[in-house]
Amino acid sequence: MRKIVLLLAALVFVVAIPACGGEENEQALPETVEGTVSTDTGSTDTGGGASEGDPANGKSIYASAGCGGCHTFSAAGSTGTVGPNLDESDMDFDGAVQQIKNGGGGMPAFGDRLSDQEIADVAAFITQ
Repeated sequence: MRKIVLLLAALVFVVAIPACGGEENEQALPETVEGTVSTDTGSTDTGGGASEGDPANGKSIYASAGCGGCHTFSAAGSTGTVGPNLDESDMDFDGAVQQIKNGGGGMPAFGDRLSDQEIADVAAFITQ
């Protein structure tokens, strides 16, 4: 009986240690992004995708969507360290639109939370 108890204790120890953390990878998930996203930006979204964005509006959306919690970007005064430093990014407008909309590489997709125009506005803000 004692051997069974020791075996079970060892098994719990082996399974519990990895679950306690210690991993370096952090991932931004919708549940971990802080802030709220306004549903009314005053923009007119035709639903077909925005071809240009408003950087001034993108700055406020960047803040309200919680982007600064993950990204460093001096224009926004953000110092997040989970995602790439946007001050050092060479991504173009179209690439930024796709990344914001579809996510990837640890970034959550915002296509279901932001309109096409809002995504274009954030893309314009971070690529200006």
